[in-house]
Amino acid sequence: MKAVKIALASLAILGPAREIFAQAAPFLNFVVSPQSLGIGGTTAAIASGNALATVGNPAQLGMFSLENTFNAASALWTNRSYAFAYGIPYRDESLYVLAANVGFPLRFIDSGNPFKASVGIGYSNLNFSFSSIILPGSGPETDVSNSFTLGLGMDYFARVGVGYSLKFINTSNSYLPVNQPAQDLGAIVQVPLSKLILGDDERQGNINGLVPSVAINFGYVMRNFGRYVYPPWIPLPTEADLGWGVDFGIKSMVDGERLEWISFVWSEQADDHPFHEDSIVASIYGTDTTWNHPTSYQKGLGSFGIWRNLVLDRGSQSVGIRKGGQIGLCEFLYLRAGAITDASQTSYSTFGWGLRLDGLAKCLVFFKWLNPNAPVARFLLDHIDLEYDYSKAYGCIYQGKPFEDLNVVVR
Repeated sequence: MKAVKIALASLAILGPAREIFAQAAPFLNFVVSPQSLGIGGTTAAIASGNALATVGNPAQLGMFSLENTFNAASALWTNRSYAFAYGIPYRDESLYVLAANVGFPLRFIDSGNPFKASVGIGYSNLNFSFSSIILPGSGPETDVSNSFTLGLGMDYFARVGVGYSLKFINTSNSYLPVNQPAQDLGAIVQVPLSKLILGDDERQGNINGLVPSVAINFGYVMRNFGRYVYPPWIPLPTEADLGWGVDFGIKSMVDGERLEWISFVWSEQADDHPFHEDSIVASIYGTDTTWNHPTSYQKGLGSFGIWRNLVLDRGSQSVGIRKGGQIGLCEFLYLRAGAITDASQTSYSTFGWGLRLDGLAKCLVFFKWLNPNAPVARFLLDHIDLEYDYSKAYGCIYQGKPFEDLNVVVR
């Protein structure tokens, strides 16, 4: 069955997954944020202002809404290969992603109260197109997912974000069509160690005008859970991600603006498909075939082992590992690299970089090339940021082709 083969092949190259049964609509597990892909595809724990981050973990919307009003982003990846000597495409793929989020602070809470809360609503659209002349009779296929997200944010000593997404899936695969909803549920906790140790007056940690900033992050998300697709042994690509990360930075005040001169982010994540499975025998074209049939979702953390997977950084027969790091310079330039090791111990490498308009404006203020009191400069510094991200991944579906996005943030 062509659909089953495509599903298995896609799962084999997308990342940490068990290659023991086919799954419908595997495009749902693509890493759709170039920023996240550059850091090894880690999406569970590191808070991000990129609108596409809510696709990986809806709790990102809760974290974002604590300090921001609006963000929107679009990303594009294409892969076109040509048949030898004929100049016609034998494989043509594209992934287009669009997302937008709105955040609302809960203003009925006393402004003098250290407790803060917010709510956010968001929308995202994934559109994956595929065609190939290698597979006989395979015409163009388009897979679409439209998601609606609700996020809640809380800040009281630690920052907590929770989120829920309801997505509507439609694929044009004639062998295994999918037209049904699915759900995502996630949480992120960020513990600002430097703030807890130094207190609100961070000047206590001032060293020649420089102040350290350290935070630890934890995250969990279950994505794409819902009912099975007919026939009943084909489930959606449900994935559970458990991760942690650390943020470290050195910052100071520059003409009234807080500038982080250098920052470092490290993130690790374990991925699992949390199914209980039983072996069944199904007749396919008159031939009895044994399937590992997912019968129900696992409870709790499923196959995860916190010590083995996240502390010792080891995968297992059913759990894969993602990890990556990012170095930021003056909040303007960000360099990223990461690695993905799936459950079969096959490894893929990723890298990327990003630029931020807000960091550029702060640098121009520092070098006295921009007057921070000018109306345009004041608007940029206080209310808006424009972000560009670029990444590549090798040994997987991205095939070393550029993956780019543009993100705008309104504070």
